[in-house]
Amino acid sequence: MYPMTLHIHAFQQAIHPAALGRTRVAPPQDALAVQTLGERHLWQKPLGRLAARAQDGFAWVSVADGVSSSPCADLASRSFLDVLHGAQPPAGPSSQLPGRVRRAREDWQSGYLRPRTQGAACTLASLWCAQGRVCAVNCGDSRIWRLRPQADGSVQWLQVSRDHTVWQQMLDDGEVLEEEVGEYAAIYQGLMHCLILGDDAPDDDDAPQDWLHIWHGQAAPGDCYLLATDGLHDTLPAAQLQALWRSDRPAQDNLDALHSAYRQAGAPDDISVVALCVPMDAEHQN
Repeated sequence: MYPMTLHIHAFQQAIHPAALGRTRVAPPQDALAVQTLGERHLWQKPLGRLAARAQDGFAWVSVADGVSSSPCADLASRSFLDVLHGAQPPAGPSSQLPGRVRRAREDWQSGYLRPRTQGAACTLASLWCAQGRVCAVNCGDSRIWRLRPQADGSVQWLQVSRDHTVWQQMLDDGEVLEEEVGEYAAIYQGLMHCLILGDDAPDDDDAPQDWLHIWHGQAAPGDCYLLATDGLHDTLPAAQLQALWRSDRPAQDNLDALHSAYRQAGAPDDISVVALCVPMDAEHQN
């Protein structure tokens, strides 16, 4: 089955000025990174689309969202991804991703903490795929889903990230039910963890890593891993997202459908979306 070709598609768009009461596009606070053994892309664009292929079975993709209530939010997302994806050449198994994120967090602090950047914050979702093994990590409310086609033509959505929000913690503790979300104020969607310049919380390998959620899996032919900042899932309900992604059309067409629905909803937030897909015929590749 391996090595296999991986297909990567991405788009990025800044919040519509009307959502901010402005006439001009504001600098985007999102950033995204796409890395293969031969390419490295780091984007923070008001509008852009990207397509790439990894013919050696390796790809590493990330999205980050600057927290708007923090200073230098755009710098926070861009600089963290620059440190994370620029520290060392990518190689080796997917299991090394959590360690890379922890080291990048330390290097980011030492490289970018200044009086004016104190408190700059961002979320992160990152996925590493090497020879069919996958590791996904996240901090904050940027998400990662595994989309797996089913025999009946449907697509199974599995969220492999965990929202670090007050609401999610209440769900985990059994204090609320998922269907009650509309009954609670937006404050419950507040972040419990994100990446913050000046955060000197202990990060010992022997201590609980509450700020970093980690998931390991095995990719299968037809799988697509979708990474997105909260501009996607805060704008489009889960049922609409799932209805828009169809197994009978290419991933790029599905991303176009998501992008179109987001624009029709008024583009109320910055958005960065990356799809990393394993072709259905991967099992026949040599």
